[in-house]
Amino acid sequence: MTDSKRPTTEHKHEMAGTYTSEVSKANSSIFDLLVKKVPVSMYIMSEDKFVYVNESLCELLGYLEDQFLLGDVRLKDVIYPEDLSIVQTRIYEQSETAGGSVRYRVRIIRHDGSLLHAELHSKIAEWKGKPAFIGSVTDVTEEVVAQSRLKDSEERYNSLFFENPDAIFSFDTEGNFTNVNPGALALSGYSYDELMKMSFVPMIVPEHLDKALHYFSDALKGNTNRYEVNLYGKNGKLIQLEVTNFPMNQAGQITGAYGIAKDITSRNEHKQLLEEMAFFDHLTKLPNRKLFEDRLEQAYKISNEKEGELAVLFLNLDRFKYINDSLGYEYGDVYLKKIAFRMVECVADSATVGRFAGDEFAILLPNAGKEAAIESAKRLNEVFAEPMEVLGHQLALTASIGIACASKMQQDLIKQAESAMLYTKKHSKNSYSLYSYKLNQETADKLAIERELKSAIRNDEFLIHYQPIINLKTGQRSAMEALIRWNHPELGMVPPDHFIPISEESGQIVEIGKWVLYTACSQNKSWQLSGYAPFRICVNISTIQLQHPNFVRLVKSVLEETGLEAKWLELEVTESILLEDTEVLKDSLRKLKALGISMSIDDFGTGFTSLNYLRQFSFDRVKIDRSFVQDINNDLNGKAITSTVITLAHKLGMEVVAEGIEDAVQLAYLHEELCDEGQGYYFCHPKAADQHDLLPTNKT
Repeated sequence: MTDSKRPTTEHKHEMAGTYTSEVSKANSSIFDLLVKKVPVSMYIMSEDKFVYVNESLCELLGYLEDQFLLGDVRLKDVIYPEDLSIVQTRIYEQSETAGGSVRYRVRIIRHDGSLLHAELHSKIAEWKGKPAFIGSVTDVTEEVVAQSRLKDSEERYNSLFFENPDAIFSFDTEGNFTNVNPGALALSGYSYDELMKMSFVPMIVPEHLDKALHYFSDALKGNTNRYEVNLYGKNGKLIQLEVTNFPMNQAGQITGAYGIAKDITSRNEHKQLLEEMAFFDHLTKLPNRKLFEDRLEQAYKISNEKEGELAVLFLNLDRFKYINDSLGYEYGDVYLKKIAFRMVECVADSATVGRFAGDEFAILLPNAGKEAAIESAKRLNEVFAEPMEVLGHQLALTASIGIACASKMQQDLIKQAESAMLYTKKHSKNSYSLYSYKLNQETADKLAIERELKSAIRNDEFLIHYQPIINLKTGQRSAMEALIRWNHPELGMVPPDHFIPISEESGQIVEIGKWVLYTACSQNKSWQLSGYAPFRICVNISTIQLQHPNFVRLVKSVLEETGLEAKWLELEVTESILLEDTEVLKDSLRKLKALGISMSIDDFGTGFTSLNYLRQFSFDRVKIDRSFVQDINNDLNGKAITSTVITLAHKLGMEVVAEGIEDAVQLAYLHEELCDEGQGYYFCHPKAADQHDLLPTNKT
């Protein structure tokens, strides 16, 4: 190169300046590209002020660059207050140690007030001769939220898994436990380590194992199912479970099954108890009427398919009330349970023995005709007759049985058997009766009377006829017997022996007896107020009335309301009442005597009265039954019995009244035997109060 072509010194300086300028421009472009425009938020802080921010940070926080550089936005304005101390601590530590870069996370407040999670990465450096912090800000909100959700999910899972009172567990594909919660440990009685070495199979009761395996296999196929299963706990206790199985999916593959088990033992026991209450008698555990009727309906369907016949036996215990009254309800309950067991043992396995109420039972024989039913009834009567020990007492009661048979469905078969039982009870206890149309008609009439008796008092259908009782020595009227009559609007005058027994069975005798007592006492007081010589009014009372807890109080109140003195009232009880050996009866009789009321025994000689009763209760009179008086004319044993009763009564300090005197021959004999009083058609028929002539009567 010639000297003329070589650059001069001046030219060299000019070239160097140009190069430097070009490099400076290049660096500035690179800075603009890498720092200002880079999608990473960057800043420089010195003396607690922002001295540089790039566009990305301005966009992230929503502020203008000038707001940062002019000091309008400072560190405390963008850092969440609770996190400001974290940033200040890090700045202080870096300043003291001149350490390297640090990275930490804080919450930042944007210009619009929204909150974001950011990661700060800063390093201490020098800016214009002063310490400065150079750093970047990265938005990590999505990551933090995702982590928070994951943490919440884990906490919920742990809460559901570990705190759940139900048993939660997981199995591998072989049915081995892979995890269990505390609820499963408490339920099974096994420890965690023990279950981790076990399969669920040995725990399931044998009869439920096939079902459990089926549903486990179904879960491994991707299905969710729910079922009930029984298993044994570690202590051998039977546990009833409701189990939900569902598949365990991992990376798209079923690797086992999850399970949730709820202990339903108590629930099932409660359900069983409710079913027993709805369908079984609580005392004997026999089917009740509802379940019995359902089984009868099913038996009808089967018998129709096979063209067979079935039978229903209706049973009622004879004199069961005696056990409750004399020994107490505890004895009665024990007896019912034992006799129920005997009945079940006595019939075939296909039969149904049910208890309807009190001492009423029914037996369904699904494959039995009339002959088989009769044989069963005979066998039952024999079983009932065998004594059984009840709390130290030997007890044996008989039963009245009714039988109804059918080959086709009949809604009233039970009612027919009950009608036959009622017939047995009335005519031949400790036996059986077959249902028939005639028998049903008698029962229907009885039920009609029972139904219509309820309205008889309200409709003023009852009336009283009075029959005089004559003093056989003076011929004067000494008493009137009040005899109830029922003037039925359709049937006419219904005799007492048609409706009184029914009223006693239904309990209506209490209300009817109250009406009779009040009406008779009122009438007697009315006669006295009319100026007639006073005499006794005799009123018949039944066992049911006498056993009523308020009867003595009733008698006393009637006397007070009517104003009749107690000495002018005589209560008549039948001889059979004294067979009821109860303290209630004895107490009532004593209290009535204490009121000053006369007491007499009606129909004497027809029963089995113990002389001990006559001595205990000191009856004022005995009434000789009309059957013995009628035998006087025939010179039969009636004379001897009548004479004996009169002598016995007089020796015991009681007077004697002869019933049913119809002629002078009978009257003469009774007068000769020193009978005290008499009544009958010979003197007067029973008639209404206003038809009686109350002038002194003398026919002796």
